[in-house]
Amino acid sequence: MAKSKIYGFKPWVDQVDAVDQIMKDSGERTESTVLRKLVDEALDARRKKRQSDPLEKSDDAGVRLEMIERLLMRLVREADISFRIEDVCLALLQAVLAEAYATRRLLWESMVLPQLCAEGNDVNELENRFALAEERAKDYAYGEAERIKQSQETAK
Repeated sequence: MAKSKIYGFKPWVDQVDAVDQIMKDSGERTESTVLRKLVDEALDARRKKRQSDPLEKSDDAGVRLEMIERLLMRLVREADISFRIEDVCLALLQAVLAEAYATRRLLWESMVLPQLCAEGNDVNELENRFALAEERAKDYAYGEAERIKQSQETAK
């Protein structure tokens, strides 16, 4: 270390020589001005290095990965909630369909079947007619569901 000059720190001998050379080349009269400029240059260089430093970029990548993870977890939670809602909707739809079928069957057995049997129709033939009507209704319902599904897919 050089003991002849102190700039608020004790410089090495080669640093004193370098500062003296800069003063001679630039025509500057005081070391403090040269030292301030050198510190500014060093700080700017360090700032630029940090901006282009791959470790800094990997930190940005880490932040991005963390954000992606949070978004994915949010999507998973929303999908879980959506699945639960769909499950409830399916249960309600099944209950409505069971009630509709039970009501239709009750009306058939209590009102239509006795009247048709009184007219002399065969019970097995009447049950076949009921099953045939039920199949036509299913075909209609499945056809409508398929038509709606196709219209939704073409709308995408």
